[in-house]
Amino acid sequence: MNEFQIGNRCFVTKDYETAVVHFLRHAKSRPSDAADAYASVAECYRRCNSLTEPEELLNGFTLVSKGDLKSAESYYRLALKHDPSNIKSIRGLVDILPEKSEERLALLESAVELQPGTLVLIDLGDFYRTHRKDYQRAYELYCKAQNHAPRDETAYRRLNDICRRLERPEEAKDWSERWKEAKKSKRNVGPNAG
Repeated sequence: MNEFQIGNRCFVTKDYETAVVHFLRHAKSRPSDAADAYASVAECYRRCNSLTEPEELLNGFTLVSKGDLKSAESYYRLALKHDPSNIKSIRGLVDILPEKSEERLALLESAVELQPGTLVLIDLGDFYRTHRKDYQRAYELYCKAQNHAPRDETAYRRLNDICRRLERPEEAKDWSERWKEAKKSKRNVGPNAG
């Protein structure tokens, strides 16, 4: 078993400290795998508990666990230096960067180019809808997400919402009906469905 595999075993058992050691050893011994190893280190830091004691929040809530996002960000960036198309690092950075960040937008665009899956298409559509108010671009991305996964309710809900914002109430209603049909029939109900 190599260092990366041992690191994965430690990661699964939530022994993040030991996993980090193994992933870093792997990155050093196999530079061609460094990006994946550094991305795994970043994941360890995201999941580890950096709080030494519970932290009181508003309204009587207590935070008992918090990842080390600063270290995670450093390792995601290191992974991307080794491999700018490392999707795990791109998605990881997207998750921890500020919502409105231009860098986050650029990373989402990159992720869509590399792996245009439903979740990333919806995330990018949400960015355009919420932070740019570019409803047409959001609509296009939500349509792609719906075409990618015709049984995913999220895309239909987003399409309904964006059509209402674009003042196309009949199309909004149509997306709701298509979702109902998709739930019943398990068939493709995309824009080109008959």
